[in-house]
Amino acid sequence: MKTLICPMSPETIDKRVSRCGALLSTALLIAYAVTGIWAILAVVMLDYVIRVLTPLPAPLSLAGRGIFRLIGGEPKPMNKGPKIFAWRIGFLMSAVAVGLLFVNPMASVIVASVLAAFNFLDGAANFCLGCVIYTYVVLPFFGPTEA
Repeated sequence: MKTLICPMSPETIDKRVSRCGALLSTALLIAYAVTGIWAILAVVMLDYVIRVLTPLPAPLSLAGRGIFRLIGGEPKPMNKGPKIFAWRIGFLMSAVAVGLLFVNPMASVIVASVLAAFNFLDGAANFCLGCVIYTYVVLPFFGPTEA
């Protein structure tokens, strides 16, 4: 995994808060997959919309920050570039899941479950599939991009 290349950004975020947000997103996506309650999927998509399309802090990020305020400890800064790219992938996947909800609810659950797996790997194992996609799909076909 040392050969992976991730997009870079001049900004940083707290790695622990980011991983906590990924786990919260995982929990919501699993809840949607189990219950089929579309409002849960809408919350996840709204979170990605805020992350990708606005400068505002996303709800799950605020929740993660609140959790780590309670726990305490020092922030662990990391480059925001890989997360920006991963959030864009999450935004696209959540948009597809919402769109499929009206056409094929089972396909929507499958896409949401794959997104949950991506988030789980990031939150629990610190493994970003966005970096894998960037290294093996984006770079060879499109070259380096800015986050």
